[in-house]
Amino acid sequence: MKIRMRNRFKVKMYGLLVMLTVLFLCVIGRTVSSSASEHVVLNEICSNNFTLVQDMNGAYTDYIELYNAGSEEISLAGCYLSDDADNLWKYPLESIKLAPGEFYVVWMDGMEDAESGRSGFGISRHGEEIFLSHPDTGKIIDSVKVPALVYNTSYGRIQDGDGEWEKMTATAGHSNEGAEILPSIELENPVFSVESGFYDSSFSLEISAGEGEVIYYTLDGSNPTKDSPVYQSPILIDDASLRENIYSARTDLAPTRDYTPPFFVDKATTVRAVSYNELENTMSEIVSEVYFVGYEKKEIYDGLAVVSIVTDPENLFDYNRGIYGNGAAMDEYKKYGMQDGELADSYVDADGNTHYRYMASNAFHDGKEWEREAAVSYFDETHNYCFTQNIGIRIAGQSTRSSPKKSFNLYGRTIYDENALFPVDFFPGNAYSTVKLRVAEDIKDAFLVSLARDRAVSIQEAEPSVVFLNGEYWGIYDIRERYKEEYLQNHYGVSAGNVWIMDADAAAVGGAEAQEAYQYMYALITECDLSYDDVYEMVCETIDVQSLIDYCCINLYLDNQDVSFSTNTALWRTIEPEDSPYGDCKWRWMLFDLDDTLHEESAGMGENALFLEPVVQSLMANEQFREQFCMTYMDIANTVYAYDTVHEELMQWKEVYGEQIILDRRRFADMEYTEEDLDNYMMEIDTFFKKRFPTAMAELKEQFGLEKELADVTVAVNSGGGYFTNQYTDV
Repeated sequence: MKIRMRNRFKVKMYGLLVMLTVLFLCVIGRTVSSSASEHVVLNEICSNNFTLVQDMNGAYTDYIELYNAGSEEISLAGCYLSDDADNLWKYPLESIKLAPGEFYVVWMDGMEDAESGRSGFGISRHGEEIFLSHPDTGKIIDSVKVPALVYNTSYGRIQDGDGEWEKMTATAGHSNEGAEILPSIELENPVFSVESGFYDSSFSLEISAGEGEVIYYTLDGSNPTKDSPVYQSPILIDDASLRENIYSARTDLAPTRDYTPPFFVDKATTVRAVSYNELENTMSEIVSEVYFVGYEKKEIYDGLAVVSIVTDPENLFDYNRGIYGNGAAMDEYKKYGMQDGELADSYVDADGNTHYRYMASNAFHDGKEWEREAAVSYFDETHNYCFTQNIGIRIAGQSTRSSPKKSFNLYGRTIYDENALFPVDFFPGNAYSTVKLRVAEDIKDAFLVSLARDRAVSIQEAEPSVVFLNGEYWGIYDIRERYKEEYLQNHYGVSAGNVWIMDADAAAVGGAEAQEAYQYMYALITECDLSYDDVYEMVCETIDVQSLIDYCCINLYLDNQDVSFSTNTALWRTIEPEDSPYGDCKWRWMLFDLDDTLHEESAGMGENALFLEPVVQSLMANEQFREQFCMTYMDIANTVYAYDTVHEELMQWKEVYGEQIILDRRRFADMEYTEEDLDNYMMEIDTFFKKRFPTAMAELKEQFGLEKELADVTVAVNSGGGYFTNQYTDV
């Protein structure tokens, strides 16, 4: 018995030993796993990624960089990222394995993924705490309190995997050791003794800052840094116009033209300043002021608003990242565009693609990557100082990108300034965070659009202004509205986020859903027999027919030869119905880009690409549409673009723009441009409308087979309401 009991005891002890061994190994294994994961740390975090680095979908999202500081490969199964200490299970890292010394970027796009248990989150640019944890073990592996970050900067460890955290230039997916440590923007802004404005005489400008702070300043538009002059005594501000031209003397502003003005262009003095505290590595924001002295004698600026744009010259003219000059794009063209020792106007590459010299400029790049920070100051038509705001600027337009004088889009964003909206309503009652500065020495587009103000198409209002770029005269521009969501909110009272916008057959707002809705509308019109009124009525529930007709008739009467549904055509609709006149989900058309119009010899209605569009031709099968089209065409000819109306309005525009057009032409193109040249230019516009009516009516009659003749009708109106339209009765 004793022997058996001893054996049984041995068996039990053996079993217990096995169990303890297994348990011990499990514990050891778990401890090793946990210990190993603790070698992975948070290494770099960006909460304000504007144009730093793109994720796999091409988006600029927040990111968290992880780093394996250990000597073995580590799996992060069971680990999570979170911005909430009470909910550490937000972002699982199940599939991530890191080799020793490896960096891994996790994109925090805020998207939910229920299947993976992912509760997506973004990182507040105003600062918050981030956690790397293994909740199953109850351990927070690493955490860091991220401070507020300005755009395109990061918060990272000075030494990878260890050491203090600092604000720095971003190095996503790479070592932080090459990053530049950035000062914190914590100081009060330096104070200028005189604000931006127009002044009759010279004065001394004083700049002050807090005790122990050093003020650095510049006078050429560049960002002041520790390499800039130190402010030590008052700065003399006088009439800067007789100083040497700098930016207007550049010969790299256009791929095919190197003209520079043979005179001193008018100038303002730009002063930019920043305060530094060297001991604490803190700084203020950059303050920009601009001063116009002696302009009371320059009547050419009277009655015109003035816009000053100040930006670091490298933002405009740097070889690689400058958005205005020819830069690297021209040298790339020269590699293949030289023929017989001369630079050709075009060449065809090995893949059969044609490249044009006029496009060999950095200015033809687009997208947010080619947006640069600037300070814009605005003075109204009385030259009263209104505001200075930090904004983003991009080159705008199409063919004008190849010219020495280019258009700009201005973007108000909270990454640049406290407020996104401009503090002045350029157009009464309409507040905007983005506007365009459109070249305006050719007034046709803004002028012709303004006359169509009361039709069933959208138009972009314009305010004439003179632009100074980094203190130098940059010509006459129009401040223009842009076809964005806020435009539709302002003009049509529709809700934010409830609109689609199409531009040249592509979705500008709304993505794939907008594209699909547009294609449905297009197919409905082009694939159905619209001669049947019931089918036509179905189309009328999809589009605002009068809007389309107005759009076509305006372009046809003006003989626009650069318009089709795939070129210079935009339209919009609400996504869901709203209780408003324009909340009916019908597509409506938006008028713009009327530069290629008013030709001496008309191409003819039947030859115009817009008239030949399948949508328009399909609608022409319906008698109601044809009649409405003809009535509208004659109405526009007799009212909107009637010669007497156009002539009177044109003379007013000449009064406002005339002298500036002459100065602008001399500045950018032709020193010999005279008042006679201006008169000839205005006469070309005037003559087109003087001759257009009979030609346009003949085109209409021929195209629609109209048999009756037009007759002059005099209408006497003695009441306060009603209107009259011309019409044929036998369409």
